[in-house]
Amino acid sequence: MSVQILNFNNAQRAVLNVVSCLQSEQDLEDLKRTLMKFMNERMQREMDKLWDSGSWSEEKLEAIKIEHLRTSYYED
Repeated sequence: MSVQILNFNNAQRAVLNVVSCLQSEQDLEDLKRTLMKFMNERMQREMDKLWDSGSWSEEKLEAIKIEHLRTSYYED
């Protein structure tokens, strides 16, 4: 029988410590909301950096709106 050893980084250990303290479904929902807020703020900062650097623009945003990204599964 093979034993797998997991090595967690500091962030993963911190999250596991928080999760181990949850006592209710409400606690879980609150944690999910907090984590989502954290990720949303992080993504917004990254998007702001792209916008400020010129890597992202109104023109690129408009181009994405009309771009066809679906994969065709039918042969014509």
